Amino acid sequence: MGLRNAINNLKAEVERLKKQDADIEKLKQEKADAEAARDEARSHRERSEQREVRTCTTLALKDKEIDEVTSLLAEQEQIKAELESAKNDLQLERVEKAETSHRLAETEEKLENSETARVTAESQVEPLKNDMLWLKDRGIISVANSVLNFDELDETVAHLLVATCNDGYAQGYAECSQHVVNALKVDWDTSSSATHGVDTEAALAAAKTQFNTLQLPVMDLVTVALQSEDFMTQPTEVFPDREDDDDEDLA
Repeated sequence: MGLRNAINNLKAEVERLKKQDADIEKLKQEKADAEAARDEARSHRERSEQREVRTCTTLALKDKEIDEVTSLLAEQEQIKAELESAKNDLQLERVEKAETSHRLAETEEKLENSETARVTAESQVEPLKNDMLWLKDRGIISVANSVLNFDELDETVAHLLVATCNDGYAQGYAECSQHVVNALKVDWDTSSSATHGVDTEAALAAAKTQFNTLQLPVMDLVTVALQSEDFMTQPTEVFPDREDDDDEDLA
């Protein structure tokens, strides 16, 4: 009995030891698995750290590239703005050039028209100068001589002078006679007056009317000439130059 119990105990101890060995193996395996997992985790962490380093490096490079691209874009925008400004300046210069060309063309046209007008004016002024010179040297004197030498004018003026003298004499005689009558208180006989019975006032009025309405042929000529576009033609034909008169006299 004792031996059997001992054997049984030994078997139980063996089983216990086997079980213990299995647990130890299991623990060893778990330890190995844990160490492998630890190593894997460590390797993974190292790889993660390396990836993170690479990622940080890549990000730094990307940031640098972004900064370079941003700077390049800013430069491009500036260049674009400068190009747009240059285009605007060029357009303004073209507009100014066109305006300058237009003003230059207008100025040249005005200058040409002015030159044409000057030549035209000179061609018109020269005859006017000759006409004015003729009027100064010949025309005015001829008109004045024609007026002064007009016989009917002499007669009308003489008649007006006589009528004026007669009327002045008659009025003076009448005034003096009235003074004598008033002073002497007597009637004064005016029959001995040279103008007795003559209406000198009416005669003077008639002489004035005759003088004022006197028609001078030369003045009619001047009036007609002034109404004509070529107002110098008729006077120069009526009053030829003195040389022509001398030639006619010689003929």
